[in-house]
Amino acid sequence: MATKKEGAQRLIDSLDSQSKIQRRLVLAIVQAVLISVAVAWATQWQFGVAAALVFFLLIQFAFERMSNSIEASKLQAMQTLGWSVDAKGEADTDDALRVKAEKILK
Repeated sequence: MATKKEGAQRLIDSLDSQSKIQRRLVLAIVQAVLISVAVAWATQWQFGVAAALVFFLLIQFAFERMSNSIEASKLQAMQTLGWSVDAKGEADTDDALRVKAEKILK
């Protein structure tokens, strides 16, 4: 069984990952667009569109998997800490959770 400090660290890591995922999503979309434009320029525009569709499908799949993984990690950390989550699956705000977890780590 994980200790409270491990749970607090896991919660902080989950919150950090949650904030980083948006920037990474934007970076992945920009890269997909650039590569798709290069494919369209080098071949036919239909291949560029096909490449964009494939890239966006892969990005969506990866984003959903990472989001689910981060949310599961966050909920597991809250369970370890003994903090409750209401019926809608929501707890305190992320900032409030971070402050509580940092107090445990001190």
